[in-house]
Amino acid sequence: MVHRPLTERLIRAYKDQHKRKKGKDQDETPPANSLVEAWENSLPPVISALVERGLGQVEVFVEFGLPHTNADVDLLLAGVHPGSGTPSYVLVELKQQRSAAVHPERSVAVDLGFDHWKLHPVRQVQKYCDYLVQYKAALRGKPESVVGAVLMHNAHDDDVRELFKLPESEHGRLYTMDRLESFRKLLGARLAALPGGEAAQVLIDSPEYDPPKIADVNLPTRMGPPERFQLLDEQELAHQDVHEAVRRVREGATKEVIIVRGGPGSGKSAIALELRRTLDQAGLNVVHASGAKALTLTLRETYARNAPRGMKGKLQKEATRLFTYFNQLKKLPPDSCDVVICDEAHRIRRHSVDRYTPREERENARPQADEIIEAARVPVFLLDDWQSLRPGEVGTAEYLIERAKALGLRHTLIDLGGMFRAQGSAYYRDWVLKLLSVGVHTPQVWVPDGRMQVHLADSPQEMTDFLEGQRLAGASTRIVAGFCWPWSNPDDNGELVPDVTIDGWQQPWNVKSGHAVEGAPDADFWATDPRGTGQVGCVYTAQTFEFDWVGVIIGPDLVWREGRFVIDRTATQDPELRPKSIDEDDIDRCIRNAYHVLLTRGIMGVVIYSTDEATRDALRGHVITSVRHPLPKQMRKIATP
Repeated sequence: MVHRPLTERLIRAYKDQHKRKKGKDQDETPPANSLVEAWENSLPPVISALVERGLGQVEVFVEFGLPHTNADVDLLLAGVHPGSGTPSYVLVELKQQRSAAVHPERSVAVDLGFDHWKLHPVRQVQKYCDYLVQYKAALRGKPESVVGAVLMHNAHDDDVRELFKLPESEHGRLYTMDRLESFRKLLGARLAALPGGEAAQVLIDSPEYDPPKIADVNLPTRMGPPERFQLLDEQELAHQDVHEAVRRVREGATKEVIIVRGGPGSGKSAIALELRRTLDQAGLNVVHASGAKALTLTLRETYARNAPRGMKGKLQKEATRLFTYFNQLKKLPPDSCDVVICDEAHRIRRHSVDRYTPREERENARPQADEIIEAARVPVFLLDDWQSLRPGEVGTAEYLIERAKALGLRHTLIDLGGMFRAQGSAYYRDWVLKLLSVGVHTPQVWVPDGRMQVHLADSPQEMTDFLEGQRLAGASTRIVAGFCWPWSNPDDNGELVPDVTIDGWQQPWNVKSGHAVEGAPDADFWATDPRGTGQVGCVYTAQTFEFDWVGVIIGPDLVWREGRFVIDRTATQDPELRPKSIDEDDIDRCIRNAYHVLLTRGIMGVVIYSTDEATRDALRGHVITSVRHPLPKQMRKIATP
């Protein structure tokens, strides 16, 4: 039985709401016909099951958005638990496929007819449930109030037999057209024949907990259980792939290279830190490596921060071993680590050679990627193809695949599609790539999407004043800039020099490495120490980190001419880019990538200012809001731990 009126009502509501939820243009284009058709095919079995159970008053959310991300649950049913009388929620993922197959070596990788492997749908909905319980205050500590189901309404058991091998739980069970009666019983067991409006409102009004930041991750040295990242979709697929690769190698298989590629905010560092935690818990020898000094030193400091009395020195030494740099891995014996996790792998250099390298080693230098691969039985690389910052940095997925093949090793590439920054606005991430003409992209007008806030400032002082207002309201804020001003040592009085000067406005860069200034954090902790607010950060201290609001000063090295941004290499003050011997294409790549990093540090919003008048005029044609005239946006409710 299909209850057509209710289904049609939901479809109409979906079409209307979708325009505002997904809206990427000013005309509020309705959802694609294929999306509407998918809902017309998938909604009837669920609506019919609800009606047959007398649950017509249950509230139904279509594409219920998860906090902090662009991921959403197909259906969330909100109602009253028939036993306890408390709010009860059923998450339903709908799959139209008539058949599915599990990868022969990857238990959570499933072929659902796409051009790439997807996360097992049961694990998908299990993680969605876990995520909601962790980040919605109304559900925190109440995992029993949520259940998850996957409904493959076009498939028979025999067509998806392999999918039943994955362990099920209250947060995730699989139902096919052969198990519709079991699905109806699940709904009846979790939802009473009562209005679900109050339960729905509880969830809508619930404050949200922020996910852990790199500097705040509760590593095992702290009291209580370590705080963990909840991984979703391709994140979880990558996480499980590494664990299964380790198992295969320990059982005698050859070394495997795993490459995880994703843009800013796709959750690469979350995967890296969650892998380190779970692999360590499994008793494996795992090392976290990066080419970013600020990241590595922050992780070392966090690891030993709350050490018990008498244990500080031991934990600091242990942290130095666990969190290291790419160029240190060449010192390790072959396969001495079970896993090496290379975060920020786009910063991998062609060679590990530096000014201290002996002459004979310089002449016979191996690729740095080969040294890393040799050190681990399972090397893992997490990267963004558009975040390398120096001419000698070669870390792209294509390059690492090439190195794996050259060494005769198998590889797995996983692309991350999620967005966990910029209020979940994948649209903003794409817009930045287009604005900067990174790759083959063409600039486009920013159309407010209801998630990320993008404002222009007419002066650096206007930017500073706006960000100060956000800081006083409780937000974390920083100003960052292109490397277009000198970076001085502290003056004779031990104070910072205000190097960044623009039309009478001035601020210092963050403290230079190797120097200490009273009242200001060391360079490597500028992004995580509240005292960093008074200094301008550069790309090297900002990469990896994020702030509620970020102000970006576009310097004279990137100016708008003839409809696009162009590079002026004479304006850079980056010593890595100043030599005339550096190829023009390398300069172009590094400067565009640097602004790509800077413009994608914001969680809630970004303020943009350019030192070039023509560029400011051009930006006004691409961004309609300014700090003087922002669009009104309802602030989300933030729960405090």
